[in-house]
Amino acid sequence: MHQKPTTRRGVVALLAMIFLILFATLAVGFYASITQTAVVSTNEKNGTISLTAAESGMDFIRYKLSQIKVPPTTPADQYFSYVADHFKDALEGSGNLGSNTVGVTSSSITIPANPNAFIKMDNNGAEFRATLEKAGTNVRVKTTGRYINASASNRAVQMDYQPTELPTSVFSFAVASPGKVVMQKGSVTSTTGVAGSIASILSARASSPAITVSGGTIGGDLNITGPGLATVTGGSVGGTTILAQIINNHTHVVQQPEFPYVDTTYFRPYAVNTYASGSTLKNVRIPAGTNPKFTGGATIQGILYVESPNTVEFRGNVDLQGFIVFENKNTSAVNVIDMRGNFSQTALPSGAEFDTLRSITGVSILAPTTKVVISGSVDSYLLGNVIVGGFNNGGSADWTIDQGSIIALDTASDAAVFNGKTVKFSSTGQYNLPSAGLKYSSYFRPKGSTYDEVKP
Repeated sequence: MHQKPTTRRGVVALLAMIFLILFATLAVGFYASITQTAVVSTNEKNGTISLTAAESGMDFIRYKLSQIKVPPTTPADQYFSYVADHFKDALEGSGNLGSNTVGVTSSSITIPANPNAFIKMDNNGAEFRATLEKAGTNVRVKTTGRYINASASNRAVQMDYQPTELPTSVFSFAVASPGKVVMQKGSVTSTTGVAGSIASILSARASSPAITVSGGTIGGDLNITGPGLATVTGGSVGGTTILAQIINNHTHVVQQPEFPYVDTTYFRPYAVNTYASGSTLKNVRIPAGTNPKFTGGATIQGILYVESPNTVEFRGNVDLQGFIVFENKNTSAVNVIDMRGNFSQTALPSGAEFDTLRSITGVSILAPTTKVVISGSVDSYLLGNVIVGGFNNGGSADWTIDQGSIIALDTASDAAVFNGKTVKFSSTGQYNLPSAGLKYSSYFRPKGSTYDEVKP
């Protein structure tokens, strides 16, 4: 007898439910994935905006630091307080900071001072704040950026800034001064075989006239820091006596240069012997108010260190086997070197007593607050740079400056006057800079190797 097959009911419904559950699970997973991706994308966007804000804040602080010129007389341990004062003056009450203030301690600067405040960058929610910390003589800057209402995405970057002396161009000129330079007669030119164009003159005086030329010859060009500051009524400049050509083709406007500060205290310990009398001077210090007169010539071996005030007169032949330093104190009204003989500078003599001076190069005369008056009739030779307060050449002899420049640091009128015979240069001092005793203003240079992203 044939048995009828049994029919299994509900299989289709079961399969349908299985597929329904499967697709529902996939849908929920897909929804969760999309939601997670959106959250990650939002966080990435917020983080990118925050990092951009932090980097923009670093650029802002770098710009502000670049505007700071720390004077050369500032002790290294006071650099940070100088920076702090600058930031308070520059930012408080400004549009950047608004009603916020700059927080300052002996070792940190907080911008803004309120730890919950930020500097607004734009209208889209990007903000930053900055902290500057003392790190030796360096300044360590940390800037934190955020996207408003998304503090979990805050980002921060950090970099050190190092004090670096400003470069100077003054030694690329034969004669340079922040005061007035006067050419009346004689010549400022080059030695035989050297292009006369090296004998250029710079005055950084801001008022007219900064340079006056009424006669004489200048082998190079005139350089001033603003238009119309040179007055030429005669003489020859750059190879021409045509006044219009001198003004139009041989007078240049240049940027305000950085002049050196001369720290003569560096040299004081080398002058181990105190002057009493005689004309042979070995590593000698002349006490203030001595006012010596070397009427029969002199031999200077090593360093001659002159304390201020003093008037030192030289007559006859002076054999300079070393260099002269005049204390940076008082003014050229009470400090004078009167040269009426001839000077011949040579290298340091042999002997252990001069060995400590052998590393000092590029120096002939360092007398930043002293007037040097030349009125001799016998040719002279100096090796290295002549840095003085005032310079007045009224003699009838030729002076040769070998591998050096004349820098006259007086800011008053007639800082450098040429009214004698010839001052010749073999080269300027740019390739024979003084190796000691000179300081310049400093700025804060970023150290790129220290840049890093850090915790906010």
